Amino acid sequence: MTDYVESIKDHRKKRRAEFASDPLSWLNLVGLYWLEEGENSFGSSPGAKISLPQFPQPISGYFLFQGGKVTVHPSADMTMNGQAVEPRPLFTDKDPKADLLDVGVLTMKVIVRGADTLIRIWDREAELKKGFDGFNYYPVNSEYKVTAKFIRYDPPSPAIRIKGIGTEVPTFFMGQARFTLNGEECALEAEESGNELLFNFKDATNNDATYGGGRRFYLPPPDGNEIVLDFNLADNWPCAYTPYATCPIPPRENALKTRVEAGELRFKKSAR
Repeated sequence: MTDYVESIKDHRKKRRAEFASDPLSWLNLVGLYWLEEGENSFGSSPGAKISLPQFPQPISGYFLFQGGKVTVHPSADMTMNGQAVEPRPLFTDKDPKADLLDVGVLTMKVIVRGADTLIRIWDREAELKKGFDGFNYYPVNSEYKVTAKFIRYDPPSPAIRIKGIGTEVPTFFMGQARFTLNGEECALEAEESGNELLFNFKDATNNDATYGGGRRFYLPPPDGNEIVLDFNLADNWPCAYTPYATCPIPPRENALKTRVEAGELRFKKSAR
């Protein structure tokens, strides 16, 4: 049991270290802007469509959004992926590797959510990030590591992933995990997420102890009809840390009535 507790603690330490060293972490986010057809100026001027005081000039350039494609036209010093800006449509987060645009202390990227195209912006020197010293967790509790019966769907069941910003994205439920927790019979739908299964859930702690928008964990699909669910590994969606994320809302099927007193608690800037 000691080995198990230490493995969870090591996982948490690694997550904290990776987050702290990442200049494009969720705490570095400072903006999320919907692109409109045509020119979308960006700069420190309040009159710019994308306005942040960190931009080096009142108008530092503009994004041209036409026919679903985005090009950037800078008037301030800017790099694309560390090199000179190329005169081509920008790769988005739906491509194998999105383009990163650096201007001053800011980094920008095009993201696509359903029918919407947006600009996400990080401040690599964000004050909020400088105050980060860790996440909050429940103590490790092996009672929240449970073996569930996995009911595989063949074929997968079509579903809709609803984002907090209102967009809807088609997805699939790949199966259902059935288990007993705190003496109650529970079930969670397993959503397709690349080569993994996403368990996106809410529970009775959301009202007073954990992030109200729910939590999540990922697992590889099981080979057989059992799957081990470890709620000690449950962490918050990025929306727990920033208003500029676009997190999915847990499906109504995954609202557990019991309290899952394991995994990550609500985020506090002064966490230790």
